[in-house]
Amino acid sequence: MLTGFLGSGKTTILSALLRNPGGERLAVLVNEVGELALDHWLIEKVDEDVLTLASGCVCCSLRGELYGALERVAALEPTRIVVETTGLADPAPILHGLTTDARLRELVRPAGVVAVVDALRAEDLLATQPEVLAQLEAADRVVLTKADLAPQRVDDALALVRGAAPGCEIRFVEEALGDPKWIFSAPPLAKLLDGDQARRWLGHGTLSVHGHAEPFRTHSFESEHAVDLPILELWLRLVTQLDGPRLLRIKGLVEDRASGAMFALQAAGRSITPARRLERPPAGVRGVHMVVIERGMGEAPAARLMESLGAAVGGALDVSARRPRGTA
Repeated sequence: MLTGFLGSGKTTILSALLRNPGGERLAVLVNEVGELALDHWLIEKVDEDVLTLASGCVCCSLRGELYGALERVAALEPTRIVVETTGLADPAPILHGLTTDARLRELVRPAGVVAVVDALRAEDLLATQPEVLAQLEAADRVVLTKADLAPQRVDDALALVRGAAPGCEIRFVEEALGDPKWIFSAPPLAKLLDGDQARRWLGHGTLSVHGHAEPFRTHSFESEHAVDLPILELWLRLVTQLDGPRLLRIKGLVEDRASGAMFALQAAGRSITPARRLERPPAGVRGVHMVVIERGMGEAPAARLMESLGAAVGGALDVSARRPRGTA
């Protein structure tokens, strides 16, 4: 999935990938919002494997149409399908649909999310556009564009993007396009390598809920023991369906008992990002580390939520569930 805010340079990158696909046979699905679809005309086509989905945003209400488009694209037998989202898309619901909709699951397997960020506008966009934060939250890798137009802003832009996408590898667009395989083989959270970085990642995501009149609360849960990942995934699906509007964010690093691997879990509202296996777990991080950010649940429902998490993990063996640690 290729995502990024309006004007970030997604279509330019897509055109370059079609010219130099790194040995892949690409098919492209361009999603546009509005009655007049224009972006697909801006793509310099190498062949005709470009379809336009123009009746809305795939992160909102187009799952049926998305299935039909992916079915047509899959019939071309590509090795990769690139979905270019609209600039206003939140990738999380799209990923959720790709992994929970049985028909979509049979067609494709999500291989990674690449977010494109305009270095010229990074500071303003991150401060004012929640979609940009959502795109970076879902990203496996980040491509920074337009750095050559304002070299004096590059260091600040890099720092901001690193803060908004902890654990992600970032490249400037020239370097990224010189190595298409880097774009197509995006390992999740590849730079989340030590305990400090893991804690920053777990604590990240509260920025977008600041400034509201009603306070939010953050709850933390830790266990030293590995768990059965499918049970925790089931817990996540259940609680987000029951209390999604009040659950602003759930993030976790989870050691799976069966495989011994570490996975990243994330949800926002009722949208769940598929569990992402980390190539290398952060040093010194074992067991389960979960953070829940909620607004308006009340003491008793929040306590029951955290108790249910403890039950999903497997009981009270060396488990600590901390009290809320912040309001705003």
